[in-house]
Amino acid sequence: MHDTRVLCTDQVGLILEQPDERRPRELARVSNRPSIGKRRHNAEGMLRRQQAMTKNPSNREARATTIVKRKRSLTHVGGEVEAKGGSALVDLLVRALAVDAAPEPLGDAGEANDDSDRGDVHGFHTYPARMHPHTARSLVDTLTPKRGIVLDPFCGSGTVVAEASARGLAAHGSDLNPLAVQLARTKLQRYTPEELILLASEALRVAEFADERRKARAGATHRYGEEDVAIFDPHVLLELDSLRAAIGSSEAGPTIRRALSLVLSAIIVKVSRKKSDTSTQLEAKRIAAGFTAKLFRRKATELVERLTAYRERREGKARWRVELDDATRLETVRDRSVGLIVSSPPYAATYDYFSHHDMRLRWLELDARSFAKGELGARRHFERLSIDEARARWQHELGKLLWSLARVTAEQASVCLQIADSAVDGQPLFADEELRVATARSAFVWLAEASQARPHFHGPTNRAFDRSPRREHLFLLRRVG
Repeated sequence: MHDTRVLCTDQVGLILEQPDERRPRELARVSNRPSIGKRRHNAEGMLRRQQAMTKNPSNREARATTIVKRKRSLTHVGGEVEAKGGSALVDLLVRALAVDAAPEPLGDAGEANDDSDRGDVHGFHTYPARMHPHTARSLVDTLTPKRGIVLDPFCGSGTVVAEASARGLAAHGSDLNPLAVQLARTKLQRYTPEELILLASEALRVAEFADERRKARAGATHRYGEEDVAIFDPHVLLELDSLRAAIGSSEAGPTIRRALSLVLSAIIVKVSRKKSDTSTQLEAKRIAAGFTAKLFRRKATELVERLTAYRERREGKARWRVELDDATRLETVRDRSVGLIVSSPPYAATYDYFSHHDMRLRWLELDARSFAKGELGARRHFERLSIDEARARWQHELGKLLWSLARVTAEQASVCLQIADSAVDGQPLFADEELRVATARSAFVWLAEASQARPHFHGPTNRAFDRSPRREHLFLLRRVG
C-alpha cells in the first residue's frame, strides 16, 4: 500500500516534472497514446520506481526560469478597522478582517509564497476582489447556522463554499459567471487518489502533445480571430492551441477535462500580452518557445497538490452544490432553506467581470450571454451615468438582490456581505450608505458593520476619495419576519 499523501503530492509532481529520458516510453509517445487505464498503470509504476527520488530534490528536473511577472491577489487587505454595532457582533467582524497582506513571490521564478490563508485550493486561480479565505473561514465558524445551508450567491472562485464544506457544513454556491461555476466545482470536487494520479498523467500527455507539435512546426488546429492574434505572440498562440486541442481529445472524462481546462485558464493571461487580469493595457513579454507548455505542466502539478491538501483538511462528507444562477432570482435555491449567507457581491461601477474574463470564457467555450446581460454592478452599466442616476440604478439592483435573499433565508438567518465604496462621474458612491438605504426597505435589519481603508486605482475617478478614503465594508444583517 502507498501512503496517500506521498502518492498525491510529492510523487504526483514527479509525473509532471520528470526529464524525458526518465519517463516511461508509453507516456512519452504522445502520437501513439495508450489507453487511460494503461497510462494510469504507467504513472503508478513510475511513482514506485521514483519513490527514493522524492527525498532528494537535486534529482528532480530544475525548473525553467519564469519570465512573466507574478501578480499576487489579496495584497490590499488589513489595516485599522472602524466598526459600528453591538460589541460582540463588532468583535466577530473585526476578527474576520484581521488578515495580513499576501507575501511577495519567492525568487526570480516568481514561485508562490503562500501563507496558511492562501494555501490549498484558494491560491490556484486568480479572481478579482475575492473574499479573503481567513475572512470567509472566520465568519463561517462564528455564524454557523443551527439549521439550513450556507449560501454564497456570488461564489466566484468558491472561497466561502470551500471553507463551509471543509468544516462539514452543507454549502451552496452560485454565480452568473460560468467560469466561476467551473472553477468552484473543480475546487469542491471530491477526488480519489487515483483520480489525482489520472489528472497528473493527463496533464503530462497534454503538455507533451504541445511540445511535439511545436518541435514539428505544426500549424494551428483552426483559425483564430484578430483579438487572439493581437493578444498573443504567434508561438504562444500555437502552443495554447495545441494544449486546448489535447484537452479536448482527452478520454479521461468530464471531471478531468474540466480541471485541465481550468489549468489552461490559470496560465492564459500570464502568457498573453495583457498587463494583468483587470487591465486592458498590453505590454511586451519575453516568452520563450516551449515555456507555455512547461507552465501548464507546472500549474497542473500545483493544482494536484492543492486539491490533495484541501482533501486532507475537509471534514466529513457534507453536501455541496455550485450552480449557474442569477443572485437576484436564485432559482436553484429553495425558499427558507438558507441558515447563513456569506458573500462578496460585485462593487458598483468597479469591475467588469465579463470583460475581465472574456478571453478565458472564449478559450473555454463557455456560454456567457446571460452573464453579459445580467452582471450586477458592472462598470460598463454605470460609466455613462450621473451620480444620481448611478445611485438609483444601484438601489434598484440592491433591492432585487435583498428581495431574492429574503425569499431563500430562514427567519433569524444571518447575512454577511462584503462590499467596497466606488466612484461614478468623479464622485464617491459610499457602500455603507447605499446598503443601509436598501436594507431599510427589505426584510432584513442592520446589526453591525466594520470597515477598512482601501486604495482606489481607477484613474478617471481617483479624485473622488480626496476628502474621505475609499473603504471596504463588512455588514452583518439578520432576516426578520
